Parts: sequence; structure tokens; C-alpha cells
Amino acid sequence: MNNSKVKQIVIGVLVLTILIMSVAYANLYQELRIHGNASVIASWKVEITGIREGDKQGNAVSTTVPSYTSSTASFNANLSDINDSIEYIITIKNSGKIDAKLNSITKAVNGNDTITYEIIGVTKDSILKSGDTIEVRVKVGVNPSITEITETVNSSSTIIFNYVQNI
Repeated sequence: MNNSKVKQIVIGVLVLTILIMSVAYANLYQELRIHGNASVIASWKVEITGIREGDKQGNAVSTTVPSYTSSTASFNANLSDINDSIEYIITIKNSGKIDAKLNSITKAVNGNDTITYEIIGVTKDSILKSGDTIEVRVKVGVNPSITEITETVNSSSTIIFNYVQNI
């Protein structure tokens, strides 16, 4: 066999192999398309929505109208007798889509040891679920260890509620 004929046979076999591979690839080939959209819509909105006076005992009186911001509640009270106390009712709402956890409660108090503060209705690490509203009572009173008040005691206070995402 001559060289030329061998070359032609090799070229023919190579062309035939390429042709078979092309047909096999076309038969086995599948186009895979994955389409998708994902979006996360989450909103965070935990805020104080109101404050009002609650129960009063004795001669306790608010000296200003209680006020609030989204995370703070402020009030001023005068107490003139050992049995005096006044409550402030603070409304907190979770309008967001994420549950919230109360990380801390801070009392910024301009007063003295004569006055005590009791927070009722919420504690550190309390969960406020999405869409829920709670009422927190802050009772301002005279320290039980005080046996006599000789002059009116003023309490100027701000309570800060620091909520974080509950994850």
C-alpha cells in the first residue's frame, strides 16, 4: 500500500469519527436553563406610639404633659408624700415584618434616691412579635425606705427602650 492511500484512509477515518462524535453530541446535548427571582422584603419598625398617665396615688401629679419619640418616653412628676405614686402607660408597636427582642431598658433619671421606678409589662429579652402592640407601665413612687418627705420631690425621667431584631 502506498503512502497516499494510507493518508486517505486515515483522513477518512478521522472525518468519520468527527461526524459520529458530532451526531452523538447533538443527541446527548440538553440545554439547561434555570430562571429565578428572589427577593426579601423585610421592614424594621418598632416604636413607641403613645404615652399617657395611668393610676395616681396620693398627691402625685404630672408637672408636664408626657412625651415620646420612637424609642424614648419622657415624663415629670411631683411627689409630696410617702404614699404618692403615679403610673405612665407607654404603648410600643412592632409595625415591621421582623420579630423584635428588647435588648435593654435605660432609665435616664433626674431625681434622687427618694424616687423609685418600677417597669411592668416588659423585661429584658422580651419578644415583641411582628404586628403586635404592648402597653408598658412605669410606676414612679417614693422609695419604701423613706419614712418622711419634708418637701415635694420632682422626678424628671426618660425611659429608653432598645429593641433589636430577634434572630
